[in-house]
Amino acid sequence: MTTATRDMINSITEDIRQVLGIQGPIQNMDDVVYKLGGTIQDDFLCSDGTVSKEGRTFKIQVSPFQSQKRRRFTIAHELGHLFLHMGYLIDEELWDEQEDNIYHRSGSSEQEYQANEFAAAFLMPRNEYKKVMDEHTDGSLVNTAEIARHFHVSVSAAANRGKWLGYLKW
Repeated sequence: MTTATRDMINSITEDIRQVLGIQGPIQNMDDVVYKLGGTIQDDFLCSDGTVSKEGRTFKIQVSPFQSQKRRRFTIAHELGHLFLHMGYLIDEELWDEQEDNIYHRSGSSEQEYQANEFAAAFLMPRNEYKKVMDEHTDGSLVNTAEIARHFHVSVSAAANRGKWLGYLKW
């Protein structure tokens, strides 16, 4: 993924958070989905998550066998597909073409990387991430567990976000 694409995705997530009035860490991803007009349902056959169009709105299905942190990231990932690849509330023509498309969280395609970037940026906005990271840095050591706790994500998600932002070393 190019830097320009990553910057565009981060900008979109910031705009969506602003429109929805989200400040600070997201407490409940289900509420975000409902606020956007969608629904969420557990799907025992789903390996992780899917998003599909339902009339003029959308449905996200998630596996009930995920941890809460993984579920949050999965929902945010599916929102990435919804906005970036399905055009929901962004590109009406693209949205109208989505009748039978179902996006799954799997694989390693460019779309999957983009949806992961969206999820990380949506849950951990870059400016807030930097602020929280600075609060939990002792000299040269960064406490990614505290960053993860702040954003309600896994330590690996918090660490990867810091690496992609260029704040932490690979």
